[in-house]
Amino acid sequence: MQDAVPLATDRRMHIRRALLACLCLPATALTRAQTKATRIVVSFTAGGPVDTVARALSEQLGRELGHTVVIDNKPGANGTLGAVEVLRAEPDGHALWITSVGAAAINPALYDKLPYDMRRDFAPVSLVVNNVELLVVNPADPARDAAEFIANARKRADPVAMASTGIGSIPHLAIEQFGDAAGSRFLHVPYKGAAPAITDLMGGQVGGFFGDVPGLIGAVKSGKLKALGLAASRRCPT
Repeated sequence: MQDAVPLATDRRMHIRRALLACLCLPATALTRAQTKATRIVVSFTAGGPVDTVARALSEQLGRELGHTVVIDNKPGANGTLGAVEVLRAEPDGHALWITSVGAAAINPALYDKLPYDMRRDFAPVSLVVNNVELLVVNPADPARDAAEFIANARKRADPVAMASTGIGSIPHLAIEQFGDAAGSRFLHVPYKGAAPAITDLMGGQVGGFFGDVPGLIGAVKSGKLKALGLAASRRCPT
């Protein structure tokens, strides 16, 4: 299962058109355009994988644009709050939106009414990351792999609580697919991003989490989390 992270901006003023337009502006207007900060709205909490990608992008983008690029975290509703934030911004090319595939492609299939329309309101700029999901647990969990995790879950009277980054997110769908394939029932616990979900997993408040490899590999290598399996057809090189 893959989680594509698209970077989008308002269709009415594509960032490339905005930059080209600057070449035709008077000197005073060009100075104002150069000094205005660009905002990257992140649909999840700080510290998660999408936020980490956004911060890496902001550094290089700031150098190329020659002005400040700031990160604005707007978590909630599986990316909907971030989408609305950019939709309400001035259509001047200075508001970008970075999100997982959930808000861009899954939400429209889950909800009859959304405050945004991906085709009408946004134009894709670039696919930034293509990830696979890693199943991780607390190091104290006795399971050595996904099969043992399922076997232990079946012995419990109550379902194992598994965290996700929100209803309809890729981690949520991974939990549902995992449960269906294993014939087991899990308790879905949605969060507003990966960071709080991982924190509660480390603290023992939830029993498992599917997340992007880049956002989890550091905790796995340091022993703070234990990896049990990868939702992919082949091994991850990391």
